[in-house]
Amino acid sequence: MLTLFHDFTSPASAVAVARLQRLAEEGMAVEYVGFEAIGIDAALPVTLDVVAELGRLAPEAQREGVALRRPSRLPPTALAHLIGETADTSDLGAAWRTVCYRAFWEADADLADRAVLADLAITAGLDPDLAGAASRDRARLALLRRRTGQRRRDGVGGVPTILAQRTLVPGLLPEDDLRALAAL
Repeated sequence: MLTLFHDFTSPASAVAVARLQRLAEEGMAVEYVGFEAIGIDAALPVTLDVVAELGRLAPEAQREGVALRRPSRLPPTALAHLIGETADTSDLGAAWRTVCYRAFWEADADLADRAVLADLAITAGLDPDLAGAASRDRARLALLRRRTGQRRRDGVGGVPTILAQRTLVPGLLPEDDLRALAAL
């Protein structure tokens, strides 16, 4: 089992999620864990690191069928991750991740806006009432942030990161390396 820590505002996560989802559809055991990389309740401007990463990842992204356009900002993603947990319990996690990554990287959607998230939930096939309840659940949000803090202390410093056999490794690995890790 591979566990992928990912965040919707990370271009490398967009590619890693697409690659691992393809492998999961072929039978690889993968767990996806939303990890708010920035961790503050404010949208930030796009950094030069993100711009450079977009250029560097363009060929890989294209091979995985991922369009990466420069966003206007980097919004907080905790609410999207909360809805993602709800989607996972409804067997719609893959649909939710796909919809969110496309919305952010192709359409510059604000993943901190509850109305946007409600529309994305409908697109992913989620019950909009369940998605709305998840995004308003302050106790679950606090728990998500505590788990994120604990994961940072455990060594997850950024995204994408893979946990395999109690070892953290970079999440954007070639397919052969992912298959080898999954076989351990």
